[in-house]
Amino acid sequence: MAKRKSSIGKPLSFVAAVLGLAAVVMLFLPAIGIKDTDTTYTGLQITFGYKESLLGFEYTVFDFSFMNLLTYILAVVGIVFSVLSAMGKGSKFAAFIAAAAFAISGVFFFLSVSYTLPNEDASKIISFVGGDIKDALTLAYGAIIGGVASLLAAVCNLGKIVLK
Repeated sequence: MAKRKSSIGKPLSFVAAVLGLAAVVMLFLPAIGIKDTDTTYTGLQITFGYKESLLGFEYTVFDFSFMNLLTYILAVVGIVFSVLSAMGKGSKFAAFIAAAAFAISGVFFFLSVSYTLPNEDASKIISFVGGDIKDALTLAYGAIIGGVASLLAAVCNLGKIVLK
């Protein structure tokens, strides 16, 4: 008897790529917020830096964060390798790389607060008083959805490897 080939591999790769795209789109939604307020900052602001103006003075709220950028780069790498896997290029290796990239990206989404670089001067002032500025920050729904989507994409790619 001939071995029957599973036809679930391509749909799983497609679902993983769509979930990865959803994770990348979270760049434009609130990633962190300030506890007990309605103030939120998008993934774009905490990744590439953000400046605000108050009474004519411009000040830096967040500096560029490479680790937050790496989160989104890994999600894009996962998308690329998921598409390659769906097209039949690279077979299990491409799906494995995609799964690893999505899994790491998913964990990094949940570490967005840790990877955020608040203004150095404000951090010094707060630490002089005895606090930590990052204690006032919390994850917002963009980072949570991005993390869950990335981890689900990793599971889809692992499913493709196992079910093949």
